[in-house]
Amino acid sequence: MTGTEEVKRAESLAHLATESLKAGKLPEAARTLRQATAIAPENTQVKAAWVALKEEEGKSPLLEICRTWVASKDEQEGERALKLVKDPNLSSLIAEQAMTILMDFKGEDDILDQVTGELLQYQSAQSVLAGCLQRHPTETYYQFFERGDDSMDGLLRVLFNRIAWPSDAAFIKGHRDCFMLSLAMMMEEALDHPERAMKAIARLLSVHAADLKGIVDADGFEVILSSLDIRLPSSLRSQATLAIVKLLELAPDTAQSLISKYVTSRVQKATADGLIKAFSAAASIFPITSSVAATLFLTEGFLSNLVPMVQSKKSAKLEQASLELISAACVDKTCRQAINRNCREWLEDIVAASVDKNRTNLAALILLKLGEEPPSEGPQIIGPPKIDQDDLLSRFKDMVLSPDISGKQDSVEGLAYASLQPKVREELASDKKFLLRLIETMGNPDAPKPVMFGGLTIFVNLTTYLPIQSEEEKRMAQLKAYANTRKPTEPDPLENEDHVTVRCKKVLDAGIVPLLVACSKRASPSVLSQMLQILLSLSKTKTHRGLMAQQGAVKLLLQIWDHIHAEEHPHASSYTPFANRAAAQALARILITINPHHVFSTASAVPSTSAIRPLVFLLSPDEEAKASHWQLHAFESLLALTNLASMDNETRDTIIRLAWDKVMDDLVLSQNTLVRRAAVELVCNLVNSVRAVEQLASGTPRAKNRLHILLLMTDVEDEQTRSAAGGALAMLLGWDLAVQEVLKQEGGVELLLGMCKDENEDIKHRGVVCIQSVVGTDGDIGKQGREAVKTKGGVEVLKGLLKSSMRPEVVQAGAETLKVLLSS
Repeated sequence: MTGTEEVKRAESLAHLATESLKAGKLPEAARTLRQATAIAPENTQVKAAWVALKEEEGKSPLLEICRTWVASKDEQEGERALKLVKDPNLSSLIAEQAMTILMDFKGEDDILDQVTGELLQYQSAQSVLAGCLQRHPTETYYQFFERGDDSMDGLLRVLFNRIAWPSDAAFIKGHRDCFMLSLAMMMEEALDHPERAMKAIARLLSVHAADLKGIVDADGFEVILSSLDIRLPSSLRSQATLAIVKLLELAPDTAQSLISKYVTSRVQKATADGLIKAFSAAASIFPITSSVAATLFLTEGFLSNLVPMVQSKKSAKLEQASLELISAACVDKTCRQAINRNCREWLEDIVAASVDKNRTNLAALILLKLGEEPPSEGPQIIGPPKIDQDDLLSRFKDMVLSPDISGKQDSVEGLAYASLQPKVREELASDKKFLLRLIETMGNPDAPKPVMFGGLTIFVNLTTYLPIQSEEEKRMAQLKAYANTRKPTEPDPLENEDHVTVRCKKVLDAGIVPLLVACSKRASPSVLSQMLQILLSLSKTKTHRGLMAQQGAVKLLLQIWDHIHAEEHPHASSYTPFANRAAAQALARILITINPHHVFSTASAVPSTSAIRPLVFLLSPDEEAKASHWQLHAFESLLALTNLASMDNETRDTIIRLAWDKVMDDLVLSQNTLVRRAAVELVCNLVNSVRAVEQLASGTPRAKNRLHILLLMTDVEDEQTRSAAGGALAMLLGWDLAVQEVLKQEGGVELLLGMCKDENEDIKHRGVVCIQSVVGTDGDIGKQGREAVKTKGGVEVLKGLLKSSMRPEVVQAGAETLKVLLSS
């Protein structure tokens, strides 16, 4: 484009922008002017159009409303401003100017908080706040802290957005300043909304940990640990827990030392307030670093004095905190044994006599975690136990069945522990009313978050099959048992495949899949991993797969797969190592059984090609999969891909693009008969695509080698593999180029004739169709084909086929082929 043409193009765009401006379409005008500026930034008409745009934007009613609102603090003005900032056509310039005006609004105001949060969605408004944080960090931080949650969320958004800052140095200084201010805020007495500051601390540690080293001293660490106090709101405690997790990752030795000092100093002073803080902190630490917490818990004299010390203080909150600590400590086997020795009687007394529902439930949960009381050494008087495990189980089942939402968390957690026992799994699965109520409770948006995790744990336990063991693995397990001088134990009969399959059917009928589909969008990686375990177990039985597909399992599995593989996913490491393989394997199992046209229809809006990458993932071993298991997974994937390949050319071409090399160069040559057979069957379905024909008949060295392998597959021992290879060749030889390439193959014609002599009538049919294509091709290729078939004894083979075959279609094809040969 010449200079004159560029100027004309820019002026034309400026004219279009002016027209958009007159029509009130400011965003469209701005977009057009940006194009014009890129072509001719100094053009007079382009500059004039920009001036007109800025003047028009300056007339926005939002700016005048914001000015009036700042002066009057009138709530009606605020409502008008909120309505305008939610307009999707709001320009970035107006957002920037409105943010500048509202920086003068001081104090807490709910509408102002909402307006600020909306404005800080815009890059231009974020830059305004970044500038204020640079110039006046303390004043700006306190101003936004006072405004509310939306404003603080917007401030954090700015701290995480490098583009909003003029330099790396300013960016780093910004989040260091705000981190220190958040810590200082937490140290203030009687602070309102401490969760705002703690959220900032936790999130800054999660995103900018490397830039925050050296800021958290012993006092700062103590502030965070004190925020774990059970008397504080759960919103604050959860953020403090996230901060501790990150601090333990950043400096494990220092963090562990500070935790130990915090807990031991308060236990030594033994005031009720100090003990509550110490026990709360230790209980929160157990799931994060159980070894450190267990060391503190098992300190000599601590557990033996715990019950008398708690009882002497006569504090309900201290009793609650001690129960929380004991419950958390049950994660460690040695701690459980010590609790059984020192605290069991006290726990049983609480369950039997306490009037406080929360403490009663928590004590019952601990007893369920502890299991049956181990026998004491020496002589003993045997009497009826105060609390029987079956009674505890019934208590928690009744709590789940109760319409009252309170207490659900403890009951579900208790049943999750109890369901580790095969007899409990069988009892829970057999109670249809319980299953339905549990699913209903898990789907209740008002239920505490741990209810979902605990409920899924129950369903994982109900549906999990024992791991498949090869004969070699069984022998190794026996040798290990003998080496440890103990007799090898047989699995509980309730864990055998038949019992688990029945339980899976009951869980499926209760409606678990619709629940998983409904709850998946707001689920964390750990919850999604549990969902995958359940879906994988349910998909093991062929008869379950149709209902799973009807209820949305395929779409759910694909969504989870995409979630795991989303680029730069912030929680990718939170998935269990098996998540990839579980998602793909469950998907493969379902797609083996169902008609893919029913799942990947136009109405479903889910393309069949979306399932191919997960299935291809299973075709290669990984570190998590044992050799025998990987071959099973690859076999299932090949069957599913074969089913998909029956759909359309787009699907077939995508499979060829993503899997062809792996299938032809590796799996077709597998030593495992089932894997080899499934690979050849997939090739047979793919040959319907022109791309597959190109891969086999293009004449390149690689294509020739693969064609040779396919021909050899017609002569293997496995009948089904021979049949699939024959089917692939029968379709392939419909192309003249393929016939030419087969004729160039050493032994190619002999292998085709070998199929005509096969005992299997289907293979005979495929063989004679192949020979019919070879001799019936037009031109020189056909002439070469007829000569080659005659030379290799084709006439005698076909005569023998006519005598031995009982299938009319085989005899007819053989007679027609023989006629061509004899007449040539």
